[in-house]
Amino acid sequence: MAYPLNRLSAPLGVRNAVLCASARRHAVTDFPGPLSIKSVTHGVVTWKTGGRELVVDRDSFLVLHAGEPYSMNIDAREAVSTLCVFFAPGFVESVCGSLLRDDLDPAAVEPAFAQRLHPADARILPHMHALARAQSTDPLWMDQQFLELASDLAMLNRDLRRRVLLMPARRAATREELFRRVRRGQEFLHANAGDTLTLDDLAREACLSPYHLHRAFTRAFGKTPHEYRTALRLARARQLLESSRLTVSEVCSAVGFESLPSFSALFRRTFGHPPSKRAS
Repeated sequence: MAYPLNRLSAPLGVRNAVLCASARRHAVTDFPGPLSIKSVTHGVVTWKTGGRELVVDRDSFLVLHAGEPYSMNIDAREAVSTLCVFFAPGFVESVCGSLLRDDLDPAAVEPAFAQRLHPADARILPHMHALARAQSTDPLWMDQQFLELASDLAMLNRDLRRRVLLMPARRAATREELFRRVRRGQEFLHANAGDTLTLDDLAREACLSPYHLHRAFTRAFGKTPHEYRTALRLARARQLLESSRLTVSEVCSAVGFESLPSFSALFRRTFGHPPSKRAS
């Protein structure tokens, strides 16, 4: 299914571009694309890169480096909708240079983009969802969206650097490595949020002891792994209730909750209404 945004005047990687699509079946194999942001507006998609599976839903997004090969395969009973932004070479770097320097012609700055999966934030994901709903394809308006997203990426990297500083280690290199391992645990939670997991499972995936994983994870994301997974499950439950005809009991089971009363109470406390009150 094509959208008005999908107007490419050059191959991907030459100019900034937005691709928005919906399909039940679609596959990409080892595509070394440009720097990009991947988001999902309906359903769940698994991208594969660097030997890892990264599961993206409406409450997460993926950042991939330029030239980083990735694959994805959609084979779903209901159509899955995605929106991906691809940046031209050097575009984001030039925006970052302008943010850091006041010169009229600032040199490009290549930030150490933190690729991989990111949970919902207050900047990039809302911007991506707004793009998916947009009807305008005016070039000046689109250029504004690319500039704002490039600035958002710079802010994301600044936020991640602050999180690295929270890691319980003295040496900078150790903090960075610890954060990298914690991120692997985070990605594992996103991919297996509905499964029964133990702290040992997460620690094994992150190559850390259970104690170090729990402590560092909580510092990095402000939630324990259990609290983080519960929030993931509740967000996915809300998506299913809004977009499917499943009963509350079926949704409860689908996202990994064992107790319907407990699920209903958590849902009400989080969203302010019971799961039986579906969005209109």
